[in-house]
Amino acid sequence: MHRVLKDRHKWLRLILAGKKIWEIRRTQTNFRGRIALGNTKSKKFEGYATIIDCREYTVTDLKKFGDKHQANEFIDKYADKRETLFAWVLMDNAIEPKPKPYSYSTGSWCKT
Repeated sequence: MHRVLKDRHKWLRLILAGKKIWEIRRTQTNFRGRIALGNTKSKKFEGYATIIDCREYTVTDLKKFGDKHQANEFIDKYADKRETLFAWVLMDNAIEPKPKPYSYSTGSWCKT
């Protein structure tokens, strides 16, 4: 059984291509380890990554690292008046050759 981090198709593609190595979230995570990456559109997990760290940044400082998260045009709206957000640091991304469905639930996480 895998922990599945759900994400929109656009961001999932960037993660799996190795272009997005920070996943920006409103909350921190203490979890470290291998996760499956779920596509919220297809409701299937389409790849894997390892969360190795979680770092808190001000929204202003996060914009300096746009090359790591690819979300500068989106970040102010996502922050929704929060002063800080969290960068979940990812590595060892891999594509799942045969995407599999995950058990849908509300929130960022679910299980396969």
